[in-house]
Amino acid sequence: MSNDYEETNVSSGVSPSPKVAESKPQENKSQKRMMVYTVVVNLQSKEIEPKVTEIIKLAESFGGYALQYSSQGTIQLKIPQENLKTFLLTLKKGSHNYSEDVSAKDVTEDYLDTEIRLENAQKMRTRLLEILKSAKTLEETLKVEAELSKVSESIERWEGKLKYLSSSIQLSSVTVHVRQKWEPVVQKEYQPGPIGYPFYWLYLGLGKVKDGFIWLFIQEVPKEK
Repeated sequence: MSNDYEETNVSSGVSPSPKVAESKPQENKSQKRMMVYTVVVNLQSKEIEPKVTEIIKLAESFGGYALQYSSQGTIQLKIPQENLKTFLLTLKKGSHNYSEDVSAKDVTEDYLDTEIRLENAQKMRTRLLEILKSAKTLEETLKVEAELSKVSESIERWEGKLKYLSSSIQLSSVTVHVRQKWEPVVQKEYQPGPIGYPFYWLYLGLGKVKDGFIWLFIQEVPKEK
């Protein structure tokens, strides 16, 4: 059976099933486009693992979930398409050096074409079942059953594709890369404790004495006339 929908060739008194004409999707300007969104986000955080946990909880609060994540900072998420924009805005507000790359794929024609192919395959199966009931010989029965098997495989394939497309449309894929945010180290002025204060003042006093000896030495050096 070519193209999944060829007419069934059954001999000896069993009428071949008519070829089911494939319908073509009619153009409808009001048809809502079916889009599949994929997003890649890069951001920075002082600590990676706490940020990863925070992002997963944020995704769950928007009805999404994590497919995969690592302590190195890569998270793969699924977010309901209707919540995608709000999720990204919320994530951006709580992140440093945030950037995102959004891509969209229009699968409207593919989805409608798959629906039509599935409908045609189901009609073909119904017709073959009718032919099977009128089969008079074992040879006729085997031929019809062989065609039924092929059509059933086609139905399973189209149903699987529709399920995959529906899931991809409803749940957008978001990959987040969290990188370490480096900050300059600020040197704090030394503050001695109660016991350290005498030694601290002694250290400062010795420094002053040293500076005084150096000044006297310079003053005593004979100047050339």
